[in-house]
Amino acid sequence: MRRWVRSDKGNILIMMSVAMAVLAGFGVLTIDIGRQLVTRSQLQNAADAGALAGAALYCEGTPTEAEVRDEVRLVGGANTALQRDAVEIDIPNEQITIFEDGETSAHEVTVETISFTQQFLTGLFTIFQASNPDLDVPQNPTRLAEVHAIATARCGTVCGAQCVKPWSPPDRWDDVTPIAGHLAWSGNNRWDSEFKASDHDLNGNGLWDAGEAYNDSNGNGQIDQEAYHPTLTGYGPDPIPGNYLSPDGDLGLEMVLHFDNGGAATAVSGQYQSIRLPPVGEGTPDTGADVYRENIERCNQSRVNPGDWLELETGGMVGPTNKGMDDLIKMDPDAYWDPTTQSIQDSDFAQSPRIVLIPIYDPRVPVLPGHQGTIQVVKLAAFFMERMEGPAEVRGRFIKARATGEPCTAGQVSFLFNLNLIR
Repeated sequence: MRRWVRSDKGNILIMMSVAMAVLAGFGVLTIDIGRQLVTRSQLQNAADAGALAGAALYCEGTPTEAEVRDEVRLVGGANTALQRDAVEIDIPNEQITIFEDGETSAHEVTVETISFTQQFLTGLFTIFQASNPDLDVPQNPTRLAEVHAIATARCGTVCGAQCVKPWSPPDRWDDVTPIAGHLAWSGNNRWDSEFKASDHDLNGNGLWDAGEAYNDSNGNGQIDQEAYHPTLTGYGPDPIPGNYLSPDGDLGLEMVLHFDNGGAATAVSGQYQSIRLPPVGEGTPDTGADVYRENIERCNQSRVNPGDWLELETGGMVGPTNKGMDDLIKMDPDAYWDPTTQSIQDSDFAQSPRIVLIPIYDPRVPVLPGHQGTIQVVKLAAFFMERMEGPAEVRGRFIKARATGEPCTAGQVSFLFNLNLIR
C-alpha cells in the first residue's frame, strides 16, 4: 500500500491532460479574439468608406441628408463582416450622424457599424443573445460577441492655399443688366463705373466710398456702376441663392484666360493680371521672368488668402507664360474634362498638374500702376487647362479641386475643398 501511495507512475498523464486542456483553451481563446479583431477591422473599413463617401457628396455639391445616408449605406454596406460566415453590413439611419459647422460651413459625417461574431470559449463568460429580429445572425445563435467601429469624415471648403499660379483674372460682375444713361456699358465685358479711383479715391482702397466724388454723367444724382458681389454675382462652383448670373453654379464653366496686353484701366472679363508672390505684407515679392516661370512650373509656398493684396508684374510675361502653360499641359496629355460626370478623366495623376489654383481679384479695384500696381484677392479658384489658344492664352474650365490650407468661414466662396477622416 505504501508503495502504491508513494508511486508517481501516471502523474505525467494527469499533467499532460491538464496541459492539453489549458492549451486547447488558449487555442479556442485565440480563435475567439481573432474573430473579433477580424470583424472589427472589417467594420472599421466599412465605417471609414461610408463616412468618406457621405462627406464627399458635400465636396461635390449640395446633397440632401437622405442622399448622404443612402450613399453611406451604398458604399459602407458593400463591405462584409464575419459572423458565422461573412455577411453584408447594415447601416441604419440611427448609426449615421450629419453635422454642419456653423462657423466654417464644413460638414461632418459620422458612421457607426455594428456586428456580432460567433464565439466559443469567451462566450461562456459573456453571452450575448441577439434579440433584434432585424439583425442578420444565425437562426439559432449560441454565443455572440458585439463588435463595433466608428469613423468621422469631414469635408470643408479651403479659402487660403499655397501653390497658386501667377495669373489672376477678375471675378464676375453684372455686365448684362442695362443702366439708364449708360447703355454702352451692357455686354462690353468691361467693368464700368462713374467713379474714377485715380482722381477721387481719398482713402486709397480703390473703391467708391460715401463722400468721394464721381462723374454723374447721366444727371440722376447718384453714383452709377455695374453691380458686383463676390457671392451674388461672382464665380462659385455650386448654386448660391441670389446669384442670378449663374443659378446652377459654375462647375465646368468654360473660359479663355488671356493676358492684359494693353494695360486696361479697368477689369476685363477673362483677362488675367500677372502677379508677384508673396502677398503684400508677407515678405518682399520676388520679381523677374525666371522667378515668374518657376512659380508656374513649381509650387510657390506663399499662402494666398481672400483679402490679400498682390503686386502686379510689369508687362504680360508672354514668353514665360507660354512655356509654363504648355509644359503643364504636356505633363498630363491624356486628361480631359468629362461634362457627363463633371470630372477629369484619364489623368495619370491623383490630381492632374493641369489643374491650377488661381487667385480671383475684385473687379472694382483699378489695375494700373496708378493704384500702387496691386489687386485685391476675393477668392481662389481651381482651373483645368484644356488647350492653348494663343500667346499666353489658355482655354479651360472652373472645377473643384482638393487642397490644404485655411478653412473658409460661413458665406465665403471657394472652388477648393479638403476631405479627410478626422476620427
